[in-house]
Amino acid sequence: MGADAFVVFYGIRYEIHDEHEIDAVSENSDPRITAAKQGKLDFYMGRLTDGEPHFLFVGRRLGVFGVQNEMLKVYSAEDLARIAKHTEASIRSVGLSESARFWFQLDAQY
Repeated sequence: MGADAFVVFYGIRYEIHDEHEIDAVSENSDPRITAAKQGKLDFYMGRLTDGEPHFLFVGRRLGVFGVQNEMLKVYSAEDLARIAKHTEASIRSVGLSESARFWFQLDAQY
């Protein structure tokens, strides 16, 4: 079992409730994963706690922080603006229509 992580992502966040969807994401056969790969986007699936729905991020991973992960990263405002612009263009190019946002999410181990 790993340690808790804090995920920072720019992109789209999906909640996954269905066991078939969880399996498809885990096997990289979910259409959102296929789209992410086509657009050279990052993706990340996690879960806050047992009993909570899984979440899936598609976009640009800015960092996964914690004892067993990254400890520090730095971005300038210009870096973040460039990442946001490029990521939004990639998201649109693969047909995903949801709005991209900055996400800060705990991925707890239970």
